[in-house]
Amino acid sequence: MFKTYHIKPMSISTQLMLVVALLCFGFNLKAQSLSELKTTSAENNLNLKAQFKAFEAQLEGVTQAKSWQDPNLSFGYFISPIETRVGPQIARFSLTQMLPWFGTYKAKGDIAAFRAEAEYEKFQDQKLKLYLEVAQQYYDLSALRHIADLEAKQLRILKDLKSVIESNYENNKANLVDILRVELQIDKQLSVIQVLKDQDQALVTQLNQLMNRQLKTPVLISNPKQILEEKEVMQTDSVSKNHPRLEAIRQLQKSNKAESELAKKQAMPQFGLGLDYAIIQDRNVQNADAGQDALMPMLSVSLPIFGKKNKSRKKEALLQGESLQFQLENEKTRLESEIQVAHYKQDELYSLLDLYDKQLLNLKDILQLSEVALANASMEIEEVLRLEEERLLYEKQRVRTLANLHKTDETLSYLTSNSEL
Repeated sequence: MFKTYHIKPMSISTQLMLVVALLCFGFNLKAQSLSELKTTSAENNLNLKAQFKAFEAQLEGVTQAKSWQDPNLSFGYFISPIETRVGPQIARFSLTQMLPWFGTYKAKGDIAAFRAEAEYEKFQDQKLKLYLEVAQQYYDLSALRHIADLEAKQLRILKDLKSVIESNYENNKANLVDILRVELQIDKQLSVIQVLKDQDQALVTQLNQLMNRQLKTPVLISNPKQILEEKEVMQTDSVSKNHPRLEAIRQLQKSNKAESELAKKQAMPQFGLGLDYAIIQDRNVQNADAGQDALMPMLSVSLPIFGKKNKSRKKEALLQGESLQFQLENEKTRLESEIQVAHYKQDELYSLLDLYDKQLLNLKDILQLSEVALANASMEIEEVLRLEEERLLYEKQRVRTLANLHKTDETLSYLTSNSEL
């Protein structure tokens, strides 16, 4: 005998809680655009954070460079007091402050400030490179998922072909081996789809690593096909005048000029201001100044008579300046070369895209005719499978070409960016 259980309906409050939970889950898994992924990576990427901390550490050097030298305080005690007219001298305090030539501290501060600016430009370049890497991973993932959709579509086509062959077999218009041949293709297609799922997870892991979040966090892309079909051609042919890679060298050049100025300042004498305080013991001698401590202001000047090191400093700054100028010219040439290579690649990809579009258009007509012929048993299944495989191959190549076009556009965007982004 069966027992009957009555299930109570959920209360309204429970239903509302479930709805809210589903909504929250849906918002957490909403698709993110490329710009949102770039922003997330800029906020969380560990390598970028390390670069910014390096800039902040370099910035602290400005305060250190502009700070005065610490004064020197010395104390001396005479084991055998020195007799003076007003009494024996038993101890002495000395306080000395060295002062460099006028403008020395400013030059040191400028050197540190310009080096900090160069470090900031490196941070800017690192951020732009991170954006480029995120974009490349994003378009690779979009292409992979679009290809997965094409492979799933191919699986449905193979199953439809199997139904046609089975129908022909029942009517003695096909052989059993034809059915087995299609089944082999279906098994192969299922294996390909599984491999694509594994590759998808690998790309998601790499993208999450760039954003410094849980490696298995889902990355949702609303419409991979639509994203890849959006074509934007970068027309810029010239290097940005203030690209971070160039600005970093320019800031080092400014630092080098400040170093040249500092070398001149260090060739000048330094001044020292001091104060001596001597403690005199009172021995009740008959003198109005007996036992009165002595106070003596002092002035000292360094004598930069050994000029070799100063000449070496100036020559070092000059040679470093020439080296930086060569680096700047070389970096400009490299950027221009990379831009030209990206444009050549862009033209090549557009030519391939036109070729694939033409091939797919021709194959579409051929396949329509071949499907009719297969249904009438006037065409072998091997030829139909070959045509379907060829069509799938061109479709996948077209998808990869579209992804490479977007990646090339992102590369051009990086190469023509400026440090203000």
